[in-house]
Amino acid sequence: MKGNVAQAATFTDVPDSHPSAVEINFLAETGIIKGYSDKTFKPSNNVTNSQVALMISRALQLDLNNRPNPGFKDLTKVDQETYKAIAAAVDEGIFPKGTNFRPFEPITRGEMAQVLVNAFSLKGSSNQQFKDVPKNHKHYQAIAALSANNITTGYEDGTFKPSQPLTRAHFSTFMSRVLEPDFIPVKSGFGYNKNYQYIYELYEGYTSREYFTYLSSDVQGDWWYVSDDYNQGIQYVNSIGKDGFTFKGFLANDEILTDFHIPYPVKLGTSWSFSMKKGLKPVTYAVTSMSETVTTPAGTFNHLMEIVSSDGFQYYYSKDYGHICTKDLRTNSVVYQLVQLKKK
Repeated sequence: MKGNVAQAATFTDVPDSHPSAVEINFLAETGIIKGYSDKTFKPSNNVTNSQVALMISRALQLDLNNRPNPGFKDLTKVDQETYKAIAAAVDEGIFPKGTNFRPFEPITRGEMAQVLVNAFSLKGSSNQQFKDVPKNHKHYQAIAALSANNITTGYEDGTFKPSQPLTRAHFSTFMSRVLEPDFIPVKSGFGYNKNYQYIYELYEGYTSREYFTYLSSDVQGDWWYVSDDYNQGIQYVNSIGKDGFTFKGFLANDEILTDFHIPYPVKLGTSWSFSMKKGLKPVTYAVTSMSETVTTPAGTFNHLMEIVSSDGFQYYYSKDYGHICTKDLRTNSVVYQLVQLKKK
């Protein structure tokens, strides 16, 4: 269900720099959200119960016709489309029945969890315990299911804030993660696995090989020796920290070569820039998928991150093994690939 994550901003008040811009644009492209007549989305506004019913009905493509009267007393001021969406959502068991629907009131984070679990039949439980969601909380199971499916991790202070109203931007983020798991942030991995030796082939009019051999580890990271067929090479350090993965080489003249960098967290639509060497123009990279499958002579690798660079290359990275292959988009050909992965 992936949309065009590289598209320009859909709404005037959602710049590309907005934390939820990619998800909001994705939902707009798929017709799930429509924004306002003045071409704004109002991402910081609270999302209301009626707006959620509309978005859920569009996401699930619910049949809005011939639904029973939901029986609420406070729907006299909603338009026909909204009324039908509410009736369908209640009929499907997504929203509970009752006396009042509160169509223009904000939905809370706890209520949102319950609606998403009901709508998409999310299952599972999580070891993560939110400090403000005890087991007797009415939305405990729903929040646990969201956590188990990596739809939410809560706040840094260990809370979920179930009674807090949900913003339109945050709802867009949660909804996008349910519809397209590639939007779920990944906060680790993509470096080289020190339990293996890597052998790559490079195609530049002729075929050459590179050998990646793990040496040792220190506070900087895992040290590797990258050599050619004649055992000539340089040392690299595979550094993994809270800000991301970086693979840096140290040349004979003390110059540092940044072979690759991937920031954390990373998800569909994430973009960043870096320069391989001091003085070189930075290249921009953008994640176009988190779920690719690629086969090389080393085997078939699933759930790969696909990255496209502004200088015309496409990279595939495994969370467990690192770099798998590179394609030149100008020639649509593989120019670098893993050909052997040897267990040490």
